[in-house]
Amino acid sequence: MASRVRLTVRFLLTTTLVLGLSLAAVAAVLERAYSASLMASAEEQLQLLLFSLLGAADDSGAELRFPDELPEPRLTQPESGLYALVLDEDGAVIWRSASHQLTALPAGLGLNAPPQRPGRFEFHERNGHYEMSYGAIWAEEQHERTYVFRVLVDKTPYQARLSTFRRHMTLGALSVIALLALVQYLAMLWGMRPIHAMAGRVRALERGERARMGSDHPRELLGLARSIDRFLDHEQQTRERYRRAMGDLAHSLKTPLAVLTNELQQPARADQALIAAQLDRMQNAISYQLSRPLAAPRLLPGEAVPVAPLITRLSEALSKAWHDKDMVLTLDLDPSVVVRADERDLMEILGNLLDNAYKYGRAQVRVTLQPGNGQGMNLLIEDDGLGIPEAQRGLVLERGARADSAQVGQGIGLAVVVDLLSSYGGSLSIEAAELGGAGIRVDLP
Repeated sequence: MASRVRLTVRFLLTTTLVLGLSLAAVAAVLERAYSASLMASAEEQLQLLLFSLLGAADDSGAELRFPDELPEPRLTQPESGLYALVLDEDGAVIWRSASHQLTALPAGLGLNAPPQRPGRFEFHERNGHYEMSYGAIWAEEQHERTYVFRVLVDKTPYQARLSTFRRHMTLGALSVIALLALVQYLAMLWGMRPIHAMAGRVRALERGERARMGSDHPRELLGLARSIDRFLDHEQQTRERYRRAMGDLAHSLKTPLAVLTNELQQPARADQALIAAQLDRMQNAISYQLSRPLAAPRLLPGEAVPVAPLITRLSEALSKAWHDKDMVLTLDLDPSVVVRADERDLMEILGNLLDNAYKYGRAQVRVTLQPGNGQGMNLLIEDDGLGIPEAQRGLVLERGARADSAQVGQGIGLAVVVDLLSSYGGSLSIEAAELGGAGIRVDLP
């Protein structure tokens, strides 16, 4: 099911998910930073308030006294959220701000705290409040007293500010995600236009409205378009090969069948040698025409195949097959020559050419293998036979020659060789050999 999801939807979901997770992580970091800044602000506010209380304290009498008008007006207002206390070294409360006295606070708020070390500010979060304490040593005549100054502030305003920040940040992040998702969607629509256009051309090819993909595509898709065009050409050429092969086969068999029909109508005078010759002719025609479609062009090159070992192996086999001719074989092979092709195709090419050389040569065959221009091979197979007249060389190499006409020159296998070579971008030419017969030169990139 997942494979049927549109590519645009996949990209959009993926980018939105990644963007959402990234913004969520950023939002979490910002929230923690803002929360820490709020706490630092509360700590700084309470520390300043403690300094003001220390400055306002009066130690002229037996006890600490504070003026009626304190530095912070909220300390005199009930339910203000800001409270102050002073405790002695035994933990007993010796002074409370009016805001603390007039407000119903949780029992023990500001009282249940661990002992305070003098000379240090201590900041804590307890019972929904931020609490700041400072232990001060108060010198009185012959002895010293320790007092703990403690101020508290309600966390509710800070939490409200944090909630407001979180809400605004969430709305902002969602707005950014929606905006970027829209921009990403529009960008993908624009970026996917060449792919949609290519898909439309493929559908047009299926409907028969186009013959090729064309070359007006972005560079990233041009290779794919060319591959599709190569497949189309391959399919058309293969279909044409089969059609031509079947037509040639029917035409090739028409004459032998007519001769056999005439002979079999007069069984008493039937010429057995003629019948055998016609049957052999039909067999050759069938073999040739069925082999021609197999020589279809290759869309992809094969593996790198060394050529010299193939020639050596085929030469040994042919020397045994044609042992009655006592043929002298000369091999001049460069072992570094390799070509990228199917090994079976190379065997077909080399086998046909060497077999023709043994068949039409009288006493000598010479094979020369050298590297071609750049890469590939340059192969020359020569014999000392009668050769091929220059006027007939074009006919021998004519592509798609019928079986009955391909008997001229080097035989029907030569046409298959030409087809195979053309499928790899190679070529075959016929020339006069130094040995006196035919020289077949093959260039294969």
